[in-house]
Amino acid sequence: KVCGIERFGIAHDRGSSHGESRMIRKAYFEHPDYIPLLDRSYQLWQDLQEESGEKLFENNGLLLAGSPNSSTIQGLEACYSKHDLPHERMRNREAMKRFPQFNLHDDMEVFYDPLAGFLYVEKCVEKFVQIALNHGATLYTNEKVKSWQVENNSVSVTTERRQVYAERLIITSGAWTKRDLATLGVELEIWRKVLFWYDSPNLDMYKPDTFPNFYVELDYGGFYGFPALNPLGLKVGEHTLPNVVNDLDNLNRNLEPDDEPIILQFLNGTFPQLEPQRTRFTVCMYSKSPDDNFILDRHPKYQNVIIGAGFSGHGFKFAPVVGEILGDLALNGITSHPIDFLRLRRLIRSNKD
Repeated sequence: KVCGIERFGIAHDRGSSHGESRMIRKAYFEHPDYIPLLDRSYQLWQDLQEESGEKLFENNGLLLAGSPNSSTIQGLEACYSKHDLPHERMRNREAMKRFPQFNLHDDMEVFYDPLAGFLYVEKCVEKFVQIALNHGATLYTNEKVKSWQVENNSVSVTTERRQVYAERLIITSGAWTKRDLATLGVELEIWRKVLFWYDSPNLDMYKPDTFPNFYVELDYGGFYGFPALNPLGLKVGEHTLPNVVNDLDNLNRNLEPDDEPIILQFLNGTFPQLEPQRTRFTVCMYSKSPDDNFILDRHPKYQNVIIGAGFSGHGFKFAPVVGEILGDLALNGITSHPIDFLRLRRLIRSNKD
């Protein structure tokens, strides 16, 4: 028997899993050890798509560019040297001939991931929830958790409306996991990030059939984006620059003067034919662990409490395999998935050192 408690609604905009699309890729410059988890995640996304009967994943590829000594290119070299994955490597001129929408610096190295694409993020969340309900799960939405405690190997969760008792507890509260991790001496840093959509007089050039997802690392930021799925246009954001926030319940969701100029600088330099006209923006939160990698583990004091956190702006593509891992840890105390590099001890130990 499973009960889920969600502070907001289903597919809400108070975390990071919103905004039409989230990238999925095997070009994993963050850490090559994510690849086995990605392999399983791809399989589970396909299972979800088949069970739901809806298109959840578009495979339109991914172009990644940066200078030879950038973290992106060096990370991709490490990933592809460890894992035999389909990919292409090209110089900037070759890439621009293939994708004439781009203007890339002369010194840039370019990788292309043909396995990449994007997930229709809100639809994915809705389908997961519907299937869980179909399998007998109970779900309480728009209900804030006030506290939880462990006593005699059982767990009680107190919400605004009720008290729930269980044998095991899984905590996946996004940015709000910061409070639980702080009691363990692990600092979760929360960043405010803004996503933008732009129309263009040349919007047909940026449709999914001819335009890939992209990630471009420049000396003033790392920029990612998606093709135009509808009249809102091209979607783009900046990934690496910190904007730390502390008041999670009152996040500034307005557009501030410093939010957009760097995005326009990138767009005007990289896509000179775009002539961007903003149609929409939205604000999300990154939950940054100290090493930018996920936290997937049992609580060091309470073995029946499981924590999934620190997804650091690159977690949604792993949602189904993370669910499988957290379920394994809750039900069996172990998982067959290779998550040693994501366990809490790496952070708790480093704090003590």
